[in-house]
Amino acid sequence: MTDDLLKRYCSIVLKKIVAEIATNKRKKERATETAMATSETAADVRSSRHWKAVSGVEFHYAEIERGFYEMAQLDEATHWSEKLHQDRFEFLHSKYADILAEYLDKKGAE
Repeated sequence: MTDDLLKRYCSIVLKKIVAEIATNKRKKERATETAMATSETAADVRSSRHWKAVSGVEFHYAEIERGFYEMAQLDEATHWSEKLHQDRFEFLHSKYADILAEYLDKKGAE
C-alpha cells in the first residue's frame, strides 16, 4: 500500500524536495556573497556578520546535500529518473533543469 502511494505521489514529493534545494541554493549564494564582502579587511573578518554568513554557507550546503540524498532515496524507491519523459515530471525540465542536471551527474558518478 505505501509503495503504491509513494509511486503515485512521487512527483509531488519530488517537487517539494527540489524546491527546497533551489531555496537553499539561493540562500547559500547570498551568504557566500556576504562572506566574501566581509572578508576584505581583518576587522571585517572578526565581525559577527562575517561568521554568521560563513556558518550560513555551511548550513545551506549541508541542506542541499541532504536534498540530493532524499532525491536519490526517492529514485531508489520509485525509479522516477527513468520516467522523466512523463508529463508529471515536466517541472524538472522547465523550472529546475540545473538541479536535475546536477542530480543526474551525481547519480552517474556513483
